[in-house]
Amino acid sequence: MVRIQKIGHIGLFCRDIKKMTEFYTDVLEMKVSDVNERGMVFLRFGADHHSFNLVPMSEEMKKKGDGPQALQHIALEVADLEELKKIKKHLQSKGVKGHAKVKHEGPGNNYVYDFVDPEGNNLQFFCGMDQIGWDGKSRPKEQWNRFEEDD
Repeated sequence: MVRIQKIGHIGLFCRDIKKMTEFYTDVLEMKVSDVNERGMVFLRFGADHHSFNLVPMSEEMKKKGDGPQALQHIALEVADLEELKKIKKHLQSKGVKGHAKVKHEGPGNNYVYDFVDPEGNNLQFFCGMDQIGWDGKSRPKEQWNRFEEDD
């Protein structure tokens, strides 16, 4: 049986590697661990060597068009709702495009703040995700509670 313990890392193809590196380091405050001979930037936000890889897009891939490449979103967990609100204000102060408010989602019963990076990839910070207990059951749909959180 496969037992995944966490998301190891995420790789993003980038049209503008410099702009994307600046966003992930200056705005999201990740640290550069390494840059390899192909120009791939390895970023971290914890103890792992890297949590993100930024990969320069080939000229052929660039010709296929603008917008994100087959990525629905990347979600990054934070400690709690107050931390999530602080991050939202920080991102807004940096001019990052995102939702106006923190939302409370139905499935998972968690708080989220959605925004985009410079190349249009959907990102999300979240906290308070439901945990599935020994019985393997999720929260029933009638208990889902969707709303927007006030600052």
